[in-house]
Amino acid sequence: MKTTLRYLTLNAQATWHRQVEEQLKHLHGLTAITAAEVVLEHQREARPAFRVQVRLEVPGPGIHAKATRHTRQAALLIHGPALHAEARDNTLEAALLKATRDLEHQFQARQLRRMGRDKSKLQLGAISGRWTHAQAGRRA
Repeated sequence: MKTTLRYLTLNAQATWHRQVEEQLKHLHGLTAITAAEVVLEHQREARPAFRVQVRLEVPGPGIHAKATRHTRQAALLIHGPALHAEARDNTLEAALLKATRDLEHQFQARQLRRMGRDKSKLQLGAISGRWTHAQAGRRA
């Protein structure tokens, strides 16, 4: 997994880096992650002052168009769908946990949708199978 960690108006600290790595490791245990971009920000004038933004790329179907300014043609690149989470809180740790929890919910929702699609495919297969058997019975 390729990880990019950026700090905005915040000095980098080893403890924050470790916490981000722990949360990404936890999320990687739920699903495969090919790339992660994490932004940790401290906005002194805003309340709550800490903001965490996470973007994860996971394998799977998804097409993103990328245009170059030289060719003016869009080249289609196959990437996994990206998951985004942004959270704010009074501490950096709490904001990171909120973002992680949001991503966990997104993973769970994806799994439920996938299970629903698989279930409907099974039902369609059973219905079409019955239809073919009924048609074969009429011909005989």
